[in-house]
Amino acid sequence: MKISIIIPAYNEEETLPSLLKSIKTQNFKDYEIIIADANSTDKTREIGQSYACKIVEGGLPAKGRNNGAKYASGDILLFLDADLKLSKNYLTDMLDEFESNNIDIAISQMIPDSDKNTDNLLHDFANKFMVMVENIKPHGAGCYGIIVKKYLHEKVNGFDESLDFGEDTDYIERIAKISNFKVLRNPKVIVSTRRLEEEGVLQLIKTYGKSTINDFRGKRTTADELNYSFEHNKKNTSSKNKIRVKNPLQNSKSMDLKPKIKSNTSTTGIKKAKKAKPIYLKPTSNPSYNRNRSKSNTIKSKNSKNIKLNKQNHNKNNKAIKEPFKNSNKLTTNKNSPVKSDKKTVFYCVCGEGMGHAIRSGVILEKLTKMYNVYIFSGDKAYNYLNEKFDNVYEIGVYKTIYDHNSVNDIATFIQCMKSTPSDIKKAYRTLFKLTRKLKPNIIVSDFENYSNLISNIMHIPLISLDNIHMITEAKIDLPPKHKKDFFKASVIVKLYVQYAKIHILTSFFNPPIREGRNSVIYPPILREDILNLKSENKNHVLVYQTSNSNFKLIDILKKINNETFIIYGFNLDKTEDNLIFRKFNEDIFYEDFRTAKAVITNGGFTLISEAIYLKKPIYSIPALGNFEQILNGYYVEKLSYGEYHEQMDIDSIIKFLNKLDIYQKKLNTLKKTDNSAIFEKLIESIEKYSKHS
Repeated sequence: MKISIIIPAYNEEETLPSLLKSIKTQNFKDYEIIIADANSTDKTREIGQSYACKIVEGGLPAKGRNNGAKYASGDILLFLDADLKLSKNYLTDMLDEFESNNIDIAISQMIPDSDKNTDNLLHDFANKFMVMVENIKPHGAGCYGIIVKKYLHEKVNGFDESLDFGEDTDYIERIAKISNFKVLRNPKVIVSTRRLEEEGVLQLIKTYGKSTINDFRGKRTTADELNYSFEHNKKNTSSKNKIRVKNPLQNSKSMDLKPKIKSNTSTTGIKKAKKAKPIYLKPTSNPSYNRNRSKSNTIKSKNSKNIKLNKQNHNKNNKAIKEPFKNSNKLTTNKNSPVKSDKKTVFYCVCGEGMGHAIRSGVILEKLTKMYNVYIFSGDKAYNYLNEKFDNVYEIGVYKTIYDHNSVNDIATFIQCMKSTPSDIKKAYRTLFKLTRKLKPNIIVSDFENYSNLISNIMHIPLISLDNIHMITEAKIDLPPKHKKDFFKASVIVKLYVQYAKIHILTSFFNPPIREGRNSVIYPPILREDILNLKSENKNHVLVYQTSNSNFKLIDILKKINNETFIIYGFNLDKTEDNLIFRKFNEDIFYEDFRTAKAVITNGGFTLISEAIYLKKPIYSIPALGNFEQILNGYYVEKLSYGEYHEQMDIDSIIKFLNKLDIYQKKLNTLKKTDNSAIFEKLIESIEKYSKHS
């Protein structure tokens, strides 16, 4: 016998026939079917017997699967939930991929048994997530189908029967430590969305989100902690028959009513057996450039749809005068009307967290909007910034990181994500997905924006990634000491955000080798025209730029260094206290303070660090702890001798830094200045190369 198919079941008369029919119609026939029944009170056993299945005693999921395996004759065990169905030729495709790749344990990918676009979107997202983390954190659930060599099942003593939730992930993790785990690419299981319909997206995200966060932290979660019921609602089923597992060690024989061993829906509607993984919703050579570039752009005004920003026209405050003009290349003034043009249509999607992505994208979009029909998607402050500058800007949801005293608060971030995810998905569907179907873009450009990745994969639109974040996964970076966990966490998120990009155009102030086999290129940071035009000089003050207004420890330290003057931005104050000058943000004043500073104290934000390097300002970096991208930026500032990187600030380290400015200045003075022309050329070349023909 080649394959033993094991199905734990409890009162599955409604779903079991569909699964058994899908098995019987497979073109591969060397299998047996074993049903581990937890004393069903309906016709589950009779249905199994009518399909010539072996019937054995079941219980909770772990016990049912283990009992089924005891009676198995096959060399390969396939654990399926009772409300799954197998796609055509599943068994043949599964065996071919399993054996040809020398796999020991695997899970399948999923197709929802639903015609809803949102269900398909979420399941596709779940599949991509599992693929992205398969080598980082092998895990899965019964709803994916678990395929394993029998001898390995016996070697680890099967599923842990003391677990009432997450026994499938625990099982996969233990076997993957001693063997080869893989998410199969070809075979698909068809999954039910009934728990999504019963409980809704938000409740499922809360339930499975918590369990997955705990999994990645190495902590197990019980059904009681999640208030999890194994029973599904049925017609004419009274509430007294719903099962709530209260004791993880309680076996089925001691229960008054046996638990329903049933696949449930995962996270965002993805079907799940006992434990599904949640979906988190809500960085070669460096060319040199020609600095000459015209600074005109189509921007918005309250009094005019189109405004030309002209360098030659300035008022007495040196601010550009806005003049109305007719722009023949304007996309459209009506967001409900598609563009009629021979130009390519580009969807440009921008991460809405912070302002760095928006500022960089604004520079790129000044050029792209003159060449293509561009539609822009972002959220939060980035949306407001881009909406002021360009037409055809649409708001979508944003994943936000919550900081507490210059450190990432993972729990608060997760809670915020869980609250915002359902509405963010709906917003993304109403805008990005519907406009994709309507406007049929030739290509998508993503600056670390996650919904664009979903649209690209589902709608088969080519995607170009342009950001600094993917340096984490595309380049052979040096890891800062003691930050492997932060690197692991960041890698998972980065891989989740973008998969299968045609090319990664990376922008960075450091230049490690690209990883083997990657279609990625590195260019210098994209800089605003205003920064490129600044003439740097050194006066006596230090510029302090903070994105958090709660970093009072820094203020107390700087006050004690009373022989230095510090100009501080980020606290939304206009006042002077001894040697500290607080300023509210004003672009012109900020640029003047920036260009004349003798040094910069900041966090690990990529944009300000890049601009400081361009202006040749020594940097004292205090990255937000837990934010690996900031930690990496600060680490390379010190590694390249552009300044120093400190995880904890104190008076001594700041004084020592200020006493070594000449050393850092000497290194910075060796750098050649660059502009944006080379990365522009690469992006345009990539758009022309990878665009989908209409």
